[in-house]
Amino acid sequence: MLTIAGFIDVFVKLNLWGGRMDFLHKPVMLNECIDMLNIVPSGIYVDGTLGGAGHSLEIVKRLDSGKLIAFDQDIEAIKNAKIKLKSYEDKVILIHDNFRNIKKTLENIDIFRINGLLLDLGVSSYQLDS
Repeated sequence: MLTIAGFIDVFVKLNLWGGRMDFLHKPVMLNECIDMLNIVPSGIYVDGTLGGAGHSLEIVKRLDSGKLIAFDQDIEAIKNAKIKLKSYEDKVILIHDNFRNIKKTLENIDIFRINGLLLDLGVSSYQLDS
């Protein structure tokens, strides 16, 4: 029988979660954030702080004809998200930029209204370790 710790160790070593091992990250208050967004399947949502893509993945899973636009100024986060969100690539736009440019960037892609915005303003251990 495999213990929980053993399972996690195997999961990470075999890279079964679908992204880079060093980007393994558990989003803070994931369920609360998703609940508060009250996601409409046809809506447009912005994740201004993509990071390990945990929140983004949960948002995009709930979209049918909607879109997720996700920002990060860290190119490694963008590269990881391309892998992690590959199954949803038709619903995701990844932007390599700081969230302070959200308004201008969205206008440049003809998006003038959104249904929800998420900003996870914590510090990630990946960024501290790199």
